[in-house]
Amino acid sequence: MEFLIRPPEEQEMTAFRIALARGFGRHPRPEPEDTELFLKLFERERSLAVFDADRIIGTTGIFSFEMSLPGGAVMPVAGVTMVTVAATHRRRGILRQIMARQLSDVRDRGEPAAALWASESSIYGRFGYGLAIQHERWSIDRRLAVLAHSPAVNGQVRWVAETEARQLFPQVWARARLVKPGMIARSGKVWDNLFHDPEHRRLGGSAYFFAVYEEAGRAEGYVSYRIKMNYEDGSDAHVVMVGDLTATTDAAYAALWRLLLNIDLTAKVESWGRAVDEPLWWMLEGPRRLQRIPHDAIWLRLLDVPAALSRRTYLTPGRLVIEVKDEFCPWVAGRYALDAGPDGAQCKVTTAEPDIVLGAAELAAVYMGGHRMSPLARAGRAEERTHRALAKADAMFAWDVAPYFPHGF
Repeated sequence: MEFLIRPPEEQEMTAFRIALARGFGRHPRPEPEDTELFLKLFERERSLAVFDADRIIGTTGIFSFEMSLPGGAVMPVAGVTMVTVAATHRRRGILRQIMARQLSDVRDRGEPAAALWASESSIYGRFGYGLAIQHERWSIDRRLAVLAHSPAVNGQVRWVAETEARQLFPQVWARARLVKPGMIARSGKVWDNLFHDPEHRRLGGSAYFFAVYEEAGRAEGYVSYRIKMNYEDGSDAHVVMVGDLTATTDAAYAALWRLLLNIDLTAKVESWGRAVDEPLWWMLEGPRRLQRIPHDAIWLRLLDVPAALSRRTYLTPGRLVIEVKDEFCPWVAGRYALDAGPDGAQCKVTTAEPDIVLGAAELAAVYMGGHRMSPLARAGRAEERTHRALAKADAMFAWDVAPYFPHGF
């Protein structure tokens, strides 16, 4: 059955928010400031509502991103979000209709890729999304954590008020985000959302504390964190809940973690959304004190293979002919010749015989440099057609910094 799918009108926004919240098991927040922030972030013309008669029974939206790629180039990406289907309308093909319409719209807009955080990781592979970026959830008993190794730290850490944090944090982020693939440009409204700190967002913790690391008068790193009150056997054993920690130098990174691990009356430091290649593990005297739980972060969907593959830089030079299979977005399927290296890349449609055959989801999974093609082939998800083509692809697509996206959307 086909349902009407279109962007919601302004007068339908209340119904849209109710349907959206219900899909995630919540009610819309009634506070005016939450409503105002939602509407500020919301791109209505890029959102879709699914109608059964006059009722909204499905939703989706897009945040327009500029995402960093291996080598420091950037690419416009459609940040897919707010995907829901009412429990009353399951198994009617609604999600498939939403995805098809949305990806077609993204292609028509000229964006080479879409990206999302998956509430359920088993859903989006069928629509050509590949797991491109992972992160980790960390927990460490700070009473047993000893930083035995550290780069030289010549600057200093100081706490700042929110007003100064709003000035300094974006400066650090703007420099740091071009180094790590996957990070995005944060607009003023995104920063407003990150600093928005009502009680219901705190998960039992305090309001944010803000600190910066500075050298020669310039901020090189920052951290926001909360303190969650906890007691063990009548003694203080509070929890440090790390919000956002970003550093442009190793010294800044080390100094900020030293701060977090030396806060009095606390027993544990927890951080969600850490990069998989961060050095804290190697800085500790006893690395097993750091508990690391991997989690999927960004699922990427390539919609214009030549445009996407031509934008990034490749670690080693080489030429590959890649055949992409794509049943959901047939315009993506085809053979592509990639000539690439550290100085740039060109990718064009070709009729040459392929070196590697794989699906759109698999190509998206390796695109950011966080995964290799060889394990995909061993899992039956890619096929090598010419000798050593997988080894060449592994070397080319690899990157010396793991991709990173620290927060959901």
